[in-house]
Amino acid sequence: MKKVKIVSFILLIVLSLVLTACVPSKKDTNTSSNNSSNNNAGEDGPIPVRIFTPLLSWDGKFETEFNTFTKHVEEKFNIKITWEFAPQDAAKEKQQLALASGDYPDAFLSVTWLDGISKVDAQKYGKEGVFLPLNDLINDHAPNIVKAMQDIPYLEKGITAPDGNIYALPQINECYHCSRYGKMWMNTDWLEKLNLDMPTNTAEFRDVLRAFKANDPNGNGKNDEIPLSGETTEIGNSPNIFLMNAFIHNNGKDNINVEDGELYLAAMRPEWKEGLKYINSLYEEGLIDTGTYTQNMEALKQIGSPEGEAVLGASAANHLAVFMDLKNENSASYNVVPPIEGPQGAKFNTSDYGSISNFTFAITEKAKGAKAEALIKLADYLYTEEGTVRATKGIEGVDWKFGEEDDIDLKGNQAKYARVPQDPNKEEEDEENKIYNTWGEKGPIMLTREIRDATATAIDEYSPEGYERRLYNATLSYDGNEPKEIFLAGSAWVEPEEAEEVSLLQININKYINENMVQFITGTKNIDSEWDNYIAGFKKLKVDRYLEIYQKAYDLEKE
Repeated sequence: MKKVKIVSFILLIVLSLVLTACVPSKKDTNTSSNNSSNNNAGEDGPIPVRIFTPLLSWDGKFETEFNTFTKHVEEKFNIKITWEFAPQDAAKEKQQLALASGDYPDAFLSVTWLDGISKVDAQKYGKEGVFLPLNDLINDHAPNIVKAMQDIPYLEKGITAPDGNIYALPQINECYHCSRYGKMWMNTDWLEKLNLDMPTNTAEFRDVLRAFKANDPNGNGKNDEIPLSGETTEIGNSPNIFLMNAFIHNNGKDNINVEDGELYLAAMRPEWKEGLKYINSLYEEGLIDTGTYTQNMEALKQIGSPEGEAVLGASAANHLAVFMDLKNENSASYNVVPPIEGPQGAKFNTSDYGSISNFTFAITEKAKGAKAEALIKLADYLYTEEGTVRATKGIEGVDWKFGEEDDIDLKGNQAKYARVPQDPNKEEEDEENKIYNTWGEKGPIMLTREIRDATATAIDEYSPEGYERRLYNATLSYDGNEPKEIFLAGSAWVEPEEAEEVSLLQININKYINENMVQFITGTKNIDSEWDNYIAGFKKLKVDRYLEIYQKAYDLEKE
């Protein structure tokens, strides 16, 4: 009997050690349940928590009486949420002001692309004690987050700061078509009419644009065709990314490439110069719309979706709807151009798949003990498929259902999830009393590619309802052209004391690259005679120091 007890005791100790080892633990910043009495709630009442979140232009209400998901999590975790909202256009500013002033809530529930918490800010506010380190809370109360770190290869390293602490959690949103940005779309009806094939290299691409310009492919007898356009207010909508990738890898963001483990600036290489000369030749020949480098998305969409005959031959865009009204009769005419090969054999595409650049959930020092435990349990629930589906899709049987035989997912299989058709004759509820069932895509949800791909989409990819399938299939043609090594500055852990320095360097260097790129392409500067001066200008911008800081971050990431 004594042996049995001893063995059981040893097994219990071993099990405890294994569970504790799942997440790095920092004992000097322990914030787990030892402080559970500090919850500001009554003995039996719900725990009050304040959560900051932005309200997007398409969001509904989040208050308990109007939102069934808010009510669901309040009951599930015995909490009462007081929301602190910020309008979409002021969300980031209000978040930063709250953090700087000390008047911040118990937690932040952010949107990745709007007010996501950067890695620099996560470290800064973590080291200052504003953000709680989550390591022990995760180990003690969040088994689904622990599992996610085991299942998703890039997650644990992506959220663990250099000091070993986890200060915030990201949204996992593995949007496949988003990961290959900077696509090129072309009017394939025009190709067919002019008996042309889809271009596969830079020479063929030029020939196609020339044919679009000269041969009246829209058949209206007017010289009104625009061979190629785009816009530069959003990364990925400029033709420079697609075209430059036929000469040297261009991610369109920080211009940093990797070769044998060493970082370099693509915009300083001879291949970049050759790419500029090619794009300039297209512009000088009138094959690139002169408005490409001055217009916004609204202006581009007017070119792409005119009434009557199409006038646009090709456009760079992250997705088709950037320049095309999906209900326009010409929408089905445009298909994606796979990456083209340059004269030296280069053929790249962009890729930021499987990386973490910012965070969407943080618990502040205002929440301790039971508050912190309840909030990490909420995040843990959102890191489950059940929690993610409930938060983003709504209520089963009302907003979504499990897929049936006729529901086909993006990979051609029976879908796991399908949207429940809504009654078009149902009277719209008045806005004042309307009930909402989701929080949308905000906070630490787990939209893995598996979940996204398993959702039913209309088989007709050229219908508005089949748009997601169209994007999925278009993106397949971009796979396999990524560089062997990729560095994304936004995903790097930079030491807080160097963050402000490297941020300023990045702003100045990127501005310099982009301004000169436009000047070289449009002919304001001569590429051959002014290239050396352009290269010399990087020295004043401290490009060596810029790369030194990021090289250190890259080396740390590879350890």
